[in-house]
Amino acid sequence: MVGDMTDAELGSRSDLEALARSGRGKVVVLALMLVVALGAAGWLFFGRKQGVGNKEDSGKVIVVARTRGYSTVLDDVGFEAAEGTFEAWEQKAKEEVPELDVEGLPAIMAVADRFGYGYVVFENPQDIEGWDALDIDDGMPALPEHVKFAVLSVGDFAFPHVVTVNPKPSAVMRGSSVVLLQALFEQEQLHELLPDNESPSMDAIQRRDRLRDALDRLADIPEAEKMAEKIINQVRRQLVDEERAEPKPSLVGEALESGSPFALANGQVLTVSRSFEVISRDAVRADLHLDDMERLLIGAPGAEASSRTRCDAVFGGEISVHESPAYEMGHDGAALLVKTLGEGSTLWTLEPGKPGCGLAKRGKVPAASPGLGDAVPAGHGQVARVGMVGSQGVIAVVTAGQDDERMLGMLDDVRLSSVTWLSARHLAAVGKGPDGTGLYLFDTQTPLTVLYLPSTLFENAEVMHQVAAGRRGDTPIIVVTAGISPRRAYRLDLPSGLESLFTAPVVGSDSTAAVDGEPVDEALADDELPSREARGLPVVVPLDANRFVSTALTHEGSARNLTVSADGTTVAFALRGEAFDPAEPGDSEIGVVPSKGGTMRVLTRNGMRDHHPQLTPNGSHVMFQTRVEIPRTEWVVTSPRIVAVGG
Repeated sequence: MVGDMTDAELGSRSDLEALARSGRGKVVVLALMLVVALGAAGWLFFGRKQGVGNKEDSGKVIVVARTRGYSTVLDDVGFEAAEGTFEAWEQKAKEEVPELDVEGLPAIMAVADRFGYGYVVFENPQDIEGWDALDIDDGMPALPEHVKFAVLSVGDFAFPHVVTVNPKPSAVMRGSSVVLLQALFEQEQLHELLPDNESPSMDAIQRRDRLRDALDRLADIPEAEKMAEKIINQVRRQLVDEERAEPKPSLVGEALESGSPFALANGQVLTVSRSFEVISRDAVRADLHLDDMERLLIGAPGAEASSRTRCDAVFGGEISVHESPAYEMGHDGAALLVKTLGEGSTLWTLEPGKPGCGLAKRGKVPAASPGLGDAVPAGHGQVARVGMVGSQGVIAVVTAGQDDERMLGMLDDVRLSSVTWLSARHLAAVGKGPDGTGLYLFDTQTPLTVLYLPSTLFENAEVMHQVAAGRRGDTPIIVVTAGISPRRAYRLDLPSGLESLFTAPVVGSDSTAAVDGEPVDEALADDELPSREARGLPVVVPLDANRFVSTALTHEGSARNLTVSADGTTVAFALRGEAFDPAEPGDSEIGVVPSKGGTMRVLTRNGMRDHHPQLTPNGSHVMFQTRVEIPRTEWVVTSPRIVAVGG
């Protein structure tokens, strides 16, 4: 079999032919041909003990994979590589070694042997069948789930074949290219090139020079892991050690966790969490690998992260980020609205005595009309959306499981925002119209009556920003933010219950408002109100500001992200201003104050932005989000934290 002869044998063929032309050489030539024939027969019937074709080169690699690009990676670090699918290499074997009557794995190994490749790499070896057709030293080992590559030695390097696999990939440098190199350098001829071999042979030194870039890539792994550990410690220091407030806030979850905490009315904390890991490709620049799933976890305020359990009631406790999930927790802590691409909007509400997170599915919520947003769900199963429809400010109320949409307001040239439920039937929203801003009150049972209070009620503030409520019912605790500099928080005390306020609105004697040419108080008592209702015209009733009492709760800084505990005792907000962070006045801290008035307390003191506080139902703890810049990356993540209000 001339095709299997070495280069030296092929080079002496002309000498043999010349010898054969002489009479004396005929016997010698015949003898040599007999030796070659017997050698070939021995290879066919007794199994060869050395490689055939070109001499094997430890720097030449065949990659059998469905994924493309491995050959480029290997070429860049000093190897000579060729790649293709299993089927492509099997066909190559048939074309290049037609005398073979084997297929599959043996055929691929034969073509590698013929062309002097030192190793064959198989991607995802768990998916390949027929390993028993090869003579493998100690047989094919069990392949754990983490194995992505199996490497088989070729030709002169091993008989039987030696198989190596990649170790468990580094959590930091996990790219396929470095994992492939790890599998390759488990082979003996390459393993001796590693730096821990203190007495390399001259051949090993030469091969080290050739594969220097590959060795450097492997050396990057421990350096990258050290860098990642340093970054993680820096994140922990920012969130815990560098916090100057006492008591120090604690993490709701882990340091490598991004998410939003929500206070449930049953006293538990629901966290929408997405974990991440610090990774690197070169041990110089860092990046983040974020989990593809957002998990809904439930636990007690201040409990260890490990004690949290999954909220299985909501989509099994996890949602793919590819669904673009959005979450809205009711201000009463008793309802959760989740919107996903596949399911649309679905409402869950707290059900007394229900185990786990206590949430029960109420049903689908119809899509919002164009121009509406800022959905606010409530525990009684309804969702309010606020916005502009055309030129009218509107609040749309829908019930989970139903398609009907009730429109409230329809106020010409009034932009409504910051809607909140005051009771199961009453709502409040901030409105900005031609005459300035103010507070608008709505009743779902009398949709064409809208009550109005101007922002000037709050120490002559020119603008109002947000409204929030606690202790919902006929006499809720209502808190607003108003003013520009400073932007203060105020408590609003009503002169009567909400139902009475809508039945007999308190209007001033000097009010100039009118309906169909009649004074407001007379128009409301007019028997012709049903006719106005039939025409769909809302009645905006300006209330007598002198009958309402406003109390300033804050006196410095700018209060934002207003929230009130469910029992109405505590108000929390994000604070901005030089008094709280002279170096970064744009940053915000978390502040609290009793709703009845008193001393404001600042619960955070750091160089990060703390925002969107959420109070537990009894006001004992406040949860919030903290923006954290991850060192050596361009990432900013949101970490959920919690702190006791009472100290």
